[in-house]
Amino acid sequence: MPAPYTAAPCPSRSTSLELIAQVKDQVKENIRKDEYDVSSFYHRKGFCQWLARHPRFENLTLLVIGLNALWIWVDTDLNPGPMLIMSPPVFQFAEHFFCCYFSYEWTIRFLAFKRKRDCLRDFWFVFDSFLVWTMIIETWMMSAVFLVAMGSIGGGMGNASILRIARLLRLTRMARMARLLRALPELLILIKGMVAALRSVCFALGLLVLILYVFGIAFTQLCVDTGLEADWFGSVPRSMHTLLVYGALMDEISQLVAEIEGESYLLLFVFYVFILLAALTVMNMLIGVICEMVLKVGASERQQATQSFVTEKLTDLINTGADENNDNLISKDEFIKMLNNKEATAILNDVNIDVIGLVDFIDIIFEPVNGEEEKLLTLPEFMKVILDLRGDQMAKVRDLMAMKQYIHG
Repeated sequence: MPAPYTAAPCPSRSTSLELIAQVKDQVKENIRKDEYDVSSFYHRKGFCQWLARHPRFENLTLLVIGLNALWIWVDTDLNPGPMLIMSPPVFQFAEHFFCCYFSYEWTIRFLAFKRKRDCLRDFWFVFDSFLVWTMIIETWMMSAVFLVAMGSIGGGMGNASILRIARLLRLTRMARMARLLRALPELLILIKGMVAALRSVCFALGLLVLILYVFGIAFTQLCVDTGLEADWFGSVPRSMHTLLVYGALMDEISQLVAEIEGESYLLLFVFYVFILLAALTVMNMLIGVICEMVLKVGASERQQATQSFVTEKLTDLINTGADENNDNLISKDEFIKMLNNKEATAILNDVNIDVIGLVDFIDIIFEPVNGEEEKLLTLPEFMKVILDLRGDQMAKVRDLMAMKQYIHG
């Protein structure tokens, strides 16, 4: 006799919610990107790691980099000596000061690494290492070599052109100004926007080259045995160059227009068609592509900056005593006491949160689920709730689905 059919037990709603929560946590963990921070490779104790982490030390380094860039200008215009050892004392002092400071800064950062091989994983440290050692070679080692050479050859300094080439090594220090971009995010946004638009710019330039090639052939053939052939349109490359400079870039275009007009109105009409396509269409389209990408990159960078700012403020909020019992959980009572704290409400207001309206959502935020007596929020959940309640947040599909789920729940 066959066994009676028994239906499989249906999972309860609480079990389903727990499973969904586990899947969400796993997905968040999979897509989470750790922010790179070179200080994570540093020692936890010690003077070098403390100094390398200190923001004033970083700001002082940026100031010295800017002064060094300005000093290169002064040195180029006013230093009469072909080599450092032949320069006036003030120039020698400045060069030795910059070399000492950058060597000291490099040494502090190197000693701050817990495992020295980790310094190779940081792009800025490798970049600075190249610049510092180039500076040491140019300032100290080459000076020593030339002092020895002067003694061995009776005071002669050899070929002056070699000395000028040696001085050009100082230009490598200008590359250090790239570190200033981290202190000037607006410039960094422009550079990232141009890099992001590089592919579209290449296609726009390719279209411009194609238009130049077609009209270059046309003008070369139409200007045969005319007064324009010798000076402007003698060959296809010459015609393309003329159209690029005078037609696309519109440099002193009136001179070429006058000569074409004196030769043929048909050629003048063709030239105006080229200007319409190249200068007024392709070039403006190129500008539009770059501007659009800069706006997109700027919006993304501002969003990241806003999130970092809000996270920092919420961390300060938690440090004000939101978690009174230090169990890393926020209860409803703790949340209400936090809203009564003037400092805490000021922090919430700084991150564009409607503190008065937040009171209306307390019961919804801490509504018990799965038969809990009291709902407790972990610190990440608390920060997510606050971030989602910012006034400038836009409603998304997941917000509508969450509302639907709440209504049917």
